[in-house]
Amino acid sequence: MKRTIAVGLTALCATAALTACSSRETTAAAGDCDPGITDTEIKFGTSLMQSVAGPQATAATALFDEINAAGGVAMGDGKSRKISYTAMDDGYDPARTVGNVRTLVEQDQVFAIQNLIGTASTLAVADYLNERKVPLVFPMTGSNELLDKVDDWPVVAGAVTPQTDWEASEVARWILRDHPAGKVAVLYPNDAMGNGSREALKSALEGSGVQIVAEQTYEQTTPSVDSQMVNLANSGADVFANFATASFVTQSLKKATELSWKPDTFIYSGATDTNFVLTPAGPGAAEGIHSFYWIYDVSSPNHDDKPGVQKWRAFADRNSAKIKSTDTIAATGYNTAQLLVAALENTKGCTRADFLDAVKNMTDVTTDLAIDGISFDTTPDYPYVITSMAPMTFRGGSWQYDAVVTRSAQG
Repeated sequence: MKRTIAVGLTALCATAALTACSSRETTAAAGDCDPGITDTEIKFGTSLMQSVAGPQATAATALFDEINAAGGVAMGDGKSRKISYTAMDDGYDPARTVGNVRTLVEQDQVFAIQNLIGTASTLAVADYLNERKVPLVFPMTGSNELLDKVDDWPVVAGAVTPQTDWEASEVARWILRDHPAGKVAVLYPNDAMGNGSREALKSALEGSGVQIVAEQTYEQTTPSVDSQMVNLANSGADVFANFATASFVTQSLKKATELSWKPDTFIYSGATDTNFVLTPAGPGAAEGIHSFYWIYDVSSPNHDDKPGVQKWRAFADRNSAKIKSTDTIAATGYNTAQLLVAALENTKGCTRADFLDAVKNMTDVTTDLAIDGISFDTTPDYPYVITSMAPMTFRGGSWQYDAVVTRSAQG
């Protein structure tokens, strides 16, 4: 049965009646609970760059506040618990992330770390959290390293970005379909995500009529990628695989426009935000670019006929002092918070192992903002919750979606 998480004060009460996704038994008896959970409360924490990702935590907190006001989340062990959520600012500095996570675990004694933002931050704390047996759930990264170390890091589960190799292979599939003799230029950051994307793309294109004719990398600390863009534009490429992140996507799209370089462009799914990434690149700079995503773009009114988008708008309106209904970053936080609620509803006991079991066995979960045809699924041996996503193209100021692609369909 497909599992749907509905939001709204009346719908919140109804979520307790949803059918569980599996028949796993309770493994924790009274008195055997782990730190961070009581019969009435469960504590989570996160660390993020407040100046950029802060709206994610704000939206999650607002959702949890509404759930708490309605009596808490009805968990799979029959108890309703209120969610306590603490978000700390790390400025996207992994060293600060480590300090924040230690504080959350050792002083605040959270039950789990939820929705940590960024690959570097996630990798910086994975060993520590594994040693402490504290779950790290729904981190915002698609790093291949999570899969490479799935046995070494059993506490890490449900990453909310597509696995790097899979996304890059879907980019390659698109290029091969539309440009079977294309010349490709690649921009990528010199980090785990960037290098993994580059290698996966090269592997997927190997033996085809498509050639990679230019590659440029950059450090996350560099002030500009303008010189890299000049080199790529001079390569004669008619396809641009742009694995840059955040402001570097803005810079690269803006520079391509200045150089009158108009390749068919693919950007990383984690850098598709309309308000903060694409619009600042200037009028027309993002027109026609491609990517992938799994929830609707709330910055556009194009999908306001969708019941889930309407629920999001109503939620944002109820919390308008803190949340804009057109804020796509806040919408991402709302979506991830709903995934957490789905896992809690299916947690059959009060240990961290029970919770991880639920996070690692999510089946056909949908959320308010999930694009039609998208579901969120996990297995114990695949630590990513994004297993389906919609190819999309930016036209007329908003993202337009094509038929959903599903990882399992690759065989």
